[in-house]
Amino acid sequence: MDRELGTNERCKYIKYFPDPIYSLYLFQLALRLINQDGTYMKRILSLLVFIVYHVSVQGQSGARLTDTTNKLNEIIVTASRVAESIHEVPSTVTVISRTEVEKQSQINNNLPNILMQKVPGISPSEESQNNFIGKLRGRSFLVLIDGIPQSTPLRNGGRDLRSIDVSAIDHIEVINGASAMYGNGAAGGIINYITKKPAQNKPFTSTTYLNNSMNLANAGKTYGYNLAQVFSGSKDKFDYLVQGKIARSGVIRSADGQVVSPFYGLGETNSYNALAKVGYNFNASNRLEVMGNYYSSVQNSQYIGTTGKFGISPAIGVPGDTAIRGGTPYNKTFNIKYLGDWGKTAANISFYYDDMNTVFEAYNQVYSDHWGARLNFNTPFALGKRNRLTLIYGMDFLKDHTVQKDMADKLITPSMNMTSIAPYLQSKFNIADDWIVKGGLRYEHIGFAVGDLTRSNGQTTKGAADKYNALVFNLGARYNKLSFLQPFISYSQGYSIGDVGLVLRNGVPLTAINAEPVLVENYELGFSGRKGIINYQLTGYYSFSKKGTTYTEVGGAGNYELIQVPQKIYGIEAELGIKVTRWLDLGGVLGYMDGRQDTKNTGSFDGKLDNSVISPLKINANANVKLTDNWSLMLQMVSIGSRDVFTSQEYNYGKYPVTGYRIFDLYTSYKIKNILFRFSVNNLFNTNYYPVHAEVRGATNDGRYYVKGSGAVANLGVVVKL
Repeated sequence: MDRELGTNERCKYIKYFPDPIYSLYLFQLALRLINQDGTYMKRILSLLVFIVYHVSVQGQSGARLTDTTNKLNEIIVTASRVAESIHEVPSTVTVISRTEVEKQSQINNNLPNILMQKVPGISPSEESQNNFIGKLRGRSFLVLIDGIPQSTPLRNGGRDLRSIDVSAIDHIEVINGASAMYGNGAAGGIINYITKKPAQNKPFTSTTYLNNSMNLANAGKTYGYNLAQVFSGSKDKFDYLVQGKIARSGVIRSADGQVVSPFYGLGETNSYNALAKVGYNFNASNRLEVMGNYYSSVQNSQYIGTTGKFGISPAIGVPGDTAIRGGTPYNKTFNIKYLGDWGKTAANISFYYDDMNTVFEAYNQVYSDHWGARLNFNTPFALGKRNRLTLIYGMDFLKDHTVQKDMADKLITPSMNMTSIAPYLQSKFNIADDWIVKGGLRYEHIGFAVGDLTRSNGQTTKGAADKYNALVFNLGARYNKLSFLQPFISYSQGYSIGDVGLVLRNGVPLTAINAEPVLVENYELGFSGRKGIINYQLTGYYSFSKKGTTYTEVGGAGNYELIQVPQKIYGIEAELGIKVTRWLDLGGVLGYMDGRQDTKNTGSFDGKLDNSVISPLKINANANVKLTDNWSLMLQMVSIGSRDVFTSQEYNYGKYPVTGYRIFDLYTSYKIKNILFRFSVNNLFNTNYYPVHAEVRGATNDGRYYVKGSGAVANLGVVVKL
């Protein structure tokens, strides 16, 4: 065929190609269109014209419906500690399926970016190693890997969302709003990364993932790659899974081609992940599982960051070497779990250990290790023909040791130790097959101790110890009789101990601050349903805390004062899925929140909450097209609104204006037997923007955080399954 054929002429002949030649030609043509001469926008428009034309041709073939996570399907979740239908949960639950995790990771493999696309109430991605201002419905959240705590609430390391590589994750479960079923840190909800599961009924399976990435606007030094391998299978009573991943990211450039400052960045980063699972079924009623995961992500940049100036110029990268390898040198997670049926009672008993080190290229590192146990039991009772009662009960044990040190291993915070013991009881009533009523409580006893701290000026602060108790409740109901309208209502409490290490590192003694757990009350009212081609969920929420914790920077960078004032946060979340035709799905997500604080503690709630707590309006939209049985296409958008609610006289940390932005992504895949070819463009139209985090923290701290987002990045990958 003539290499100089125009786009329309090429499309005319494509439909006559056999499938294998057809798919290879499509990928070759897509790359050729992107790299042809002309401006970036012209290249993208050429590609879109080609795609739209082919959609109009192939869409008439009546291909089967594309699967999409936006259809609010009935999904079994385990984040509430028992396997149950999502329609049995009287609150908002978001489940990001395995298919969607793999699709989104092809576009952008940074986990906060994936969550931003699918979870209405989560903060926009910081697009960095950190999630310092990351919130869920304006509150702190608890991150778990297979139920094992990853968050470091005593000294927020800001790396819990990136505590495992996405290639090891099967799906993600998010409980939105305060949770009484888990302990410290779940004031805003729970994010549970569920790792990949062994293949069943096959002694051996192999899946290989290979991906290559490059900036489209300025490719210089931006090439990156990742390679992941998964082996799994089962034989007789055994099953196993082994996963490994190596990756190297290139330089990150903004839409104008400049090197983005590497300060806490994701560019020039070496990442590794290794997951191993072994399971043994003693019989049909008793099973033992062992899981271990190792994760490492360390930056080795040939650039150093400049100082940006808010509203004028960004922080960029210039050649140089800080000699400090920032990132997460290691996160080691180990879990041994027993599952058994003891008569009518199902037991789930886990013993775990987690050890994490996070390095901050500025001057310090955080060490945190957890070990503990989770004992969970559930017993069902029949109450007549159509009524059932299930009791879920047990106890959690946790020992958390956290300390922050400088790069010479000298203490920045005192050594902090927290020990907690927490029994809990949850009841679930299924009434007449139509009503679900849940209620329960959790009592937590916390022992907190800190060691001595000697600061650089010679001042020594003596260690101290204290004890705290927290009692939290939850109550909720859901009505499921009508498929098109299923209302639910819930009240739940959660709590968190503030980032006390942030204050203790200033030489403030434990006795001088109020480290008592902050109780959060969460009220939620929502509706979900399915009518014809439409699936939807609409939720309103309100949360209140008498001692909401905020931090104010005082006396120079790095010194913070803990301020505890009443806070209220409220918002609306919506999800919508529409099956337009057999080959086209549309979906959307909306998250809006606002809040007030009572700065005078008089009940007037006279102050606005700043941008480190309240995220701007977020709207996500996507269109999924099944072009043929083997070829699919998705276009998605995330729109982050502006927030400017403070006067110039009030400008301080988190109070400078936030400017909105809109990002589009393209994803397409083509399957030939057991090989899946994937191509995507993140930030399709090469939008020039500052992430929200850059405008929250970038206005202070000498502008080090005032960093632009990434320009357009193309990803070309292949998945081979054997």
